[in-house]
Amino acid sequence: MTEPLRPLSTGQLLDRTFSLYRRNFVLFVTIAAIAPALYLAMQAVLVGTAAATPARGWPGPRQSPSVATTIVPVVVLFVGLLVWMLGLALTHAATIQAVSAVHLGRKTSFREAYGSLKGRYGRIIGVFLSVAIRVFGGAILLMSAAIGLGAGSVAGGRAFGLAGGIAGVIIAVAAAIAAAMLAVTLFVRYALAVQACVVENIKGREALKRSAVLTKGSRSRVLTVYTLFVVLTWVMGAVTGLIALALSAIIPSGIFAAIAIQLASFVAGALTGPLVTIGMSVLYFDERVRKEAFDLQLMMASLDGGGTAAAAASAGPA
Repeated sequence: MTEPLRPLSTGQLLDRTFSLYRRNFVLFVTIAAIAPALYLAMQAVLVGTAAATPARGWPGPRQSPSVATTIVPVVVLFVGLLVWMLGLALTHAATIQAVSAVHLGRKTSFREAYGSLKGRYGRIIGVFLSVAIRVFGGAILLMSAAIGLGAGSVAGGRAFGLAGGIAGVIIAVAAAIAAAMLAVTLFVRYALAVQACVVENIKGREALKRSAVLTKGSRSRVLTVYTLFVVLTWVMGAVTGLIALALSAIIPSGIFAAIAIQLASFVAGALTGPLVTIGMSVLYFDERVRKEAFDLQLMMASLDGGGTAAAAASAGPA
């Protein structure tokens, strides 16, 4: 093991994340490049589809869009988003596998990180989508309910004059805030589910339960770490986007501008994408150290002779 495991403060956890990223830069960037590459391919297919779809001009009063013009781009977009999400799930899992190796002092590679997922693709994708559906699906439903409640409150409030209208707006805003807070709560509750699934090789429902246990009492910390890395990702995306726009201004070409913007998105995704996953994976191990004495489990495994760090990591709670 390169460094002994011990409970980390938030600052130490961030420092450990950047240290792992810096020391294994090529490994993490190549692993993480798969998802942005799929997104880039999806954009290229969409552009190609739009160019290849027969144009019939702007529909006039007696003219309607063709089936190909309407349906094909939608189908391509749906399939592309699905493929991208599946790629994102596997990229996330492979990065977790690589973090597990280097954080526990073992060597790994791009091939080993993805190869170790063989036979578990369905389980990993299932956990990834389950978390996404719970968080984003729940947020959409709650926000829709908040909008409906708000609209009804405002409409009802108008019948009671200005005071009623103000009360309706307050109720609408409060409902939207409550919906957002519940979505955030669900996210931090299941933020470590994929890590648990990959490292401990457990099924979806068990992984969700493990995440709930590991994040209990530390959910503000989970949210802080995740938010910091997401903001960093946004900043990097904005910087690469501005560079692409500057190059587009120097070389005034519509095609060049489109290519530059898409390439900027790819570079930002490949460079900053791993940071969130690395940070959350280090947090996963830190929570196991704090709640399950995982550092002692590793020490006992090394003293046992037949045990290994990988076996101890996948053993789950003692």
